[in-house]
Amino acid sequence: KKADSRFTDTDNGSYYAAYINWASENNIISGTGGGLFKPDQEITRQEMAAILYRFAEFLNTLPSGLEKTQLNYPDASEIPSWAAEAAGYCQQTGIITGRSGGEFVPQGTATRAEVAAILQRFIESSVK
Repeated sequence: KKADSRFTDTDNGSYYAAYINWASENNIISGTGGGLFKPDQEITRQEMAAILYRFAEFLNTLPSGLEKTQLNYPDASEIPSWAAEAAGYCQQTGIITGRSGGEFVPQGTATRAEVAAILQRFIESSVK
């Protein structure tokens, strides 16, 4: 039995509905506000960092001392407060090393190559 979608814009019959619902139920994703998920929207780097951070929290693999992490990305002032701890996690673990110049580029979208590298580094940092 499929659960009802947690988001008004997510088709419960879609191939991704069960995954979105599971991630939402486990506080890994929260949507974009107003009961929306926007499944066809591109993801920003800050959103991706937040998802990875929450997934690491779900896996109980967050490193200690995370709250003391000072963001060293040259564009750290552009990272919104809701994504700052996630960016710190990505910096401390080396999951997101930054683009040329070391910038985090929080509002930028991730390329497929970046996602592949980030996922590999995430898995390596999470599997001990």
